[in-house]
Amino acid sequence: MFWFIYITSSIFFSLIIRKILTGTKKNLVVFVILIILLTPAQIEVGSSDYAPAVLTFLFNSLLEQNYSMRVLRPILLSLPISLAFLALVMIAKRRFS
Repeated sequence: MFWFIYITSSIFFSLIIRKILTGTKKNLVVFVILIILLTPAQIEVGSSDYAPAVLTFLFNSLLEQNYSMRVLRPILLSLPISLAFLALVMIAKRRFS
């Protein structure tokens, strides 16, 4: 239930940002925001519980004062992979349209 509410609010937030932005690259900005907000990370090393990576990092750094970059690794992996996939989709769309 938590993930459904979180995904829905992340999509609404990105759509609000899209309405605010002007220019041609606003879809790319929305895509990057969604990737950053929706990437999950393990809460603890041995557990199978997942939470959003950005919120877990903020919780660890602000409240627990644990400045580990372990929870940001999934974002560092998913962002370049998804941007490369988006570039391939855009290239294929231009070529076949």
